[in-house]
Amino acid sequence: MALPFRNDLGKYKDIDEDDLLGKLSEAELKQLENVLEEIDPEHALLPAGLRQKDQTTRKATGSFDRDRLLDFLEKDALEQKDREDYVPFTGEKKGKLFVPKKKPVELHTEENLSLDPELEEALTSATDTELSDLAAILGMHSLLSNTQFPSRSEEH
Repeated sequence: MALPFRNDLGKYKDIDEDDLLGKLSEAELKQLENVLEEIDPEHALLPAGLRQKDQTTRKATGSFDRDRLLDFLEKDALEQKDREDYVPFTGEKKGKLFVPKKKPVELHTEENLSLDPELEEALTSATDTELSDLAAILGMHSLLSNTQFPSRSEEH
């Protein structure tokens, strides 16, 4: 089924849009902008930086000179009088001086554990590899250094 308006669309392919927009007056451009805003109020098809329409009507005041601006701001700041303090500074210290509480230093003392003689002998004669395996089995990963743990997992 052919749509009746499709036949007439071919004549609009060769129109220069920039030329048409250039011929519009300021009022017609604003009217066109309002119509486009009604069609797509969210401007979903435009990039984010172009969605806000230009609302400025002032002409540019000139080129931007950063050094001149900084000189003006510094001069203006020096010319302005500082406001008077409502309560003059006397240097008097009020209140108590903060003294942090001293926490007692807890020394970690080793507890004397008595193990079976067989366990004592097994632990003293165990190699580093066997001790790291035992620590991994017991879930004491904090006892393993970074170099011990990966090297042990590579061997198995």
